[in-house]
Amino acid sequence: MKIHNKWNGRLAFALLRGLMVFTLTIALTATALYAMYSRAVETLMNGLPGKDLLHYVPQLASGEYRRFPARKLLGRTGYIDITDTEGNVLYTSGAADKQKYSATALMCIPLYQKNAYVAVTQQQDKDGKPYTLVAQGSTSGEKDDDLQEIALLDEKHNVIYSGLPRNVTTLDEESYGYMTQTLPEGYLIWRLPFAAQDGQARMLILYEQIPGDAEYLRLNQMRLELIVVFFVLYAGIMLVLTFWLNRKINRPLEVLNSGLMTLADGRRSQPIDYRGPQEFEQICTSFNQLALRLAQSEERRRQLEEDRQKMLADISHDLKTPITVIQGYSKAVCDGLIPEEKLPKYLQTIYQKSNGLTALINTFYEYSKLEHPDFSLCPVQTDLCEFMREYLAARYSELELSGFCLEVDIPETPLLCMIDTPVFTRVLENLTANALRHNPSGTTMFFRASLWGQKARILVADDGVGIPPKLAQNIFEPFVVGDESRSSRQGSGLGLAVSRHIVEAHGGTIRLVIPPDAGYSTEFELLLPTVPAKQQ
Repeated sequence: MKIHNKWNGRLAFALLRGLMVFTLTIALTATALYAMYSRAVETLMNGLPGKDLLHYVPQLASGEYRRFPARKLLGRTGYIDITDTEGNVLYTSGAADKQKYSATALMCIPLYQKNAYVAVTQQQDKDGKPYTLVAQGSTSGEKDDDLQEIALLDEKHNVIYSGLPRNVTTLDEESYGYMTQTLPEGYLIWRLPFAAQDGQARMLILYEQIPGDAEYLRLNQMRLELIVVFFVLYAGIMLVLTFWLNRKINRPLEVLNSGLMTLADGRRSQPIDYRGPQEFEQICTSFNQLALRLAQSEERRRQLEEDRQKMLADISHDLKTPITVIQGYSKAVCDGLIPEEKLPKYLQTIYQKSNGLTALINTFYEYSKLEHPDFSLCPVQTDLCEFMREYLAARYSELELSGFCLEVDIPETPLLCMIDTPVFTRVLENLTANALRHNPSGTTMFFRASLWGQKARILVADDGVGIPPKLAQNIFEPFVVGDESRSSRQGSGLGLAVSRHIVEAHGGTIRLVIPPDAGYSTEFELLLPTVPAKQQ
């Protein structure tokens, strides 16, 4: 069953099936036409001797002479005569006007036997005198000695030997023609005795048509007509097969072409629902998948285009604000519009804005560098616990000056990871800077490290104001900031996006825990792969 299902839907199987039907139809047509021609040839060439007339005797005995199939058995112009023992014609199916056969002529007509034929040979005796030998043979015989002599006649038709009555010494032309089947011209003549239902003896005289030139011409004409019929039928069947193949193959191709033209016009193609050969179904399925992927790709391209335009707008705004302040303040200083006592304040503002602008440009550069395909890390085996302790020791004074409290839970047991320490420091810097930027003085920051299965787990949290729920879902996307107004917010919105890239480049993950654990308002979890024990 599986094999049948496997091949039943194949295009090759469908074509093979169509070819088999075509071949079988052609073969049957040729066989039928050949059978018709063979029957015509058999009727023309084989004639009466090959047929058995004995089963017609009961019909003849009942007197139903008209039902005898003379034309079928004897040819188109063949006919029969029914006579009594004296030669009187009781019935004829032909146009002959003979009313009586002579007794000698009737006896000279060869007796009908199945597969029988009459052989007439002209020979000479030892004195050189010619004579005629009339014999009857059978086509079922295998040797010439199967011939049975009927009569031996001299050149004047005198009877030398025969099975005729003794008083018949000479044959007239009619009797000689009947015996040698040379009369009537164009026919073979036979006789078949039978008894009528009333017991009277009857004689069936059969006139079998000898095929002439007209019959052979008709046979040749029939052969030509059958050849023409065959080629006409062949052409018709070929047209049907061509139409079927055209429909079988062109239909899915037209559907596919329509779908491709739709895609080429920039319109979204509807899924193709096609049922047919497996090869075309697979192509249509692949086309549907391609169309879906193109639609998804187009949607992603549109989204990326929107993100790109938004990013350009955000970058322009982020750069424009400090540049505008720097230009305005520097212009005021150059024009002497700033009092002497306020000049240091203006210069300090210009310096701070330029530093912020530099930091912003560095952030953009760092983000674009991480997005570049050629970006790569230089990781080394590092004790993550010691790395975090050194980082927090360096930032402790800044946290204390900002009014932040620090709570640290880092184990003494080393946690070995493969990290690029200068790059990974940026992750902790961004998380710390965000906490300092968005939380008030008095906020506590928490740094914890632990072994989590086969990974190192870093927890960076605080108990400050938290992150709005509407921003929590896409907090790691570029240019996402806590302030809805870009003119009043701080930061570029790239810090967490940069952090995610760095962590993922190290083979780890970073996520915002929602909701945060008890005691925290904001909680970030980092998981990094540890160095296997056999490599330590």
